[in-house]
Amino acid sequence: MPRYDLILFDMDDVLCHSDRRYRAAHLAQLTNTTADRVYAAIWGSGIDAAADAGKISTTTYLREVALQLGVPFSADQWLEARKASMTPNPEVLDLVAQVRKTHQVAVLTNNSELVGDNIDFLFPELRPLFGDLIFPSSVFGAAKPDTQCFLGCLSAIGMTPEQGIFIDDMAGNVAGAQKAGMAGHVFSGHEGLVAYLQEQGVL
Repeated sequence: MPRYDLILFDMDDVLCHSDRRYRAAHLAQLTNTTADRVYAAIWGSGIDAAADAGKISTTTYLREVALQLGVPFSADQWLEARKASMTPNPEVLDLVAQVRKTHQVAVLTNNSELVGDNIDFLFPELRPLFGDLIFPSSVFGAAKPDTQCFLGCLSAIGMTPEQGIFIDDMAGNVAGAQKAGMAGHVFSGHEGLVAYLQEQGVL
């Protein structure tokens, strides 16, 4: 059985529950528009994906969303709605606390620098568990499932692909990690993750 040194976690819908529709509704209230319009402006337009891949800056992202909505749109509004849409997953966070006693743990999330720079506001539970190893995909100039994203993250941590297991709720992202040379698990719940980590000799 391979010996793994790194367990790399996705954030949204693994370490926390994230509700895009709720976020859109929250932003709609803050900007006096509709949830459907917000959803289309952020996710339907491709702006969010471009920010996740590091193709546009936070300033450009916020400006483009404001143009799409036709109303002023600030970083503070975005952050307020983002935080409101996130609910920590205590079972998985407790599992991370157990795993980190014997293995390096880190986070790789498809997100922009706006999330990376404000993670302590958005998700304060992460820092005590992961320290500085909390990476938004934007810093690597590519988003999951692009192998460039995984390889950049591994290089930043100082690990090889063969040393790592990647956990994500999206099968396509796990496939990308496996293509990069990592082991991977598609997260569907705490019990399944525990069973997988036990099978791999992590627990």
